[in-house]
Amino acid sequence: MRKRRIFVLLTIIFLISVVLTWLNVSIATAVETEIVSEYVESDLPLADPNATLWEQAISIDVPLSGQIAMPPKNPQASASSMRIRSLNNGSWVAFLLEWEDSTQDFGGGLLDFKDSAAIQFPSEEGEPFYCMGYSKGLVEILHWRSDFQLDITEGAPEAQNIYPNMWMNNYSVGDQATFLTGQGSGNIMSLASRITPVEDLVAGGAGTLTTQPHSDGVGWGEWDSGTWKAVIGRPMITIDVEDAQFVSGMSTSLAVAAWNGGNKEVNGKKAISTWLSLKINGPKGAASETAGGFGLPYNIVFTVSWLVVLVMGSAVATWVIARRK
Repeated sequence: MRKRRIFVLLTIIFLISVVLTWLNVSIATAVETEIVSEYVESDLPLADPNATLWEQAISIDVPLSGQIAMPPKNPQASASSMRIRSLNNGSWVAFLLEWEDSTQDFGGGLLDFKDSAAIQFPSEEGEPFYCMGYSKGLVEILHWRSDFQLDITEGAPEAQNIYPNMWMNNYSVGDQATFLTGQGSGNIMSLASRITPVEDLVAGGAGTLTTQPHSDGVGWGEWDSGTWKAVIGRPMITIDVEDAQFVSGMSTSLAVAAWNGGNKEVNGKKAISTWLSLKINGPKGAASETAGGFGLPYNIVFTVSWLVVLVMGSAVATWVIARRK
């Protein structure tokens, strides 16, 4: 009798693994955290991390770890988690990111680095490599930067502000693009004025990060008592073919990252998450990609239903065997 029960238990485990493999759904995916972008019928607080409207969004704490997939690696990342909220109004989508950082860093000097945070979306359906995608799996990255925000509030720094003891020559026509080659070439790092602290980028693997020709990202950040709050937003539909596109009711993915300038974090030295599920809610009663009134994606409901059927079937088989014995 005992051998029969062990056999039945092993059969249950085997059948569950077969179904999960066939559905290409891991146990972690079945119980994963989902970021929900709540629909609101109002303008979004794209430049206000402390707006009361954010209270209508569900707050999710996401674990972060140091990026160690490729150099420069960061095994000792300072940020261990990030709190994420999201709102949309059918035209714009915005995210509020909160993470701990004991110091406020704006970079600028040779060995001074900025605080920043980013959100990454797959440009097409599916989940490419979460560290910058790959050649056949592009990702869009919206990167909020404290140094860009400082340029907006204080003006772009002059070289003398960063290196007060430097010597320089004066050019009588020094404000012309001929002599300001960075500005003349359109280098985003050399702009004399900015209107947004958010970079709109695209990548298809490490070393391919490129500024989008048309930037859609907006936002604002505030630091207080050891915590950064940064808003990152953009239109749900854009004209850039390499951008992710969002519609009400859809499910997609996102990943986040944070850099602590005081910890010398820059480029690949960062704290990151893996892919997370993102659900874009629409108005109440609108069609969506969730199952019935469960509020869950169909693949998760389908998987759980199969598991319930298997467990019930195995229980019945065990009862029949026991009765015959």
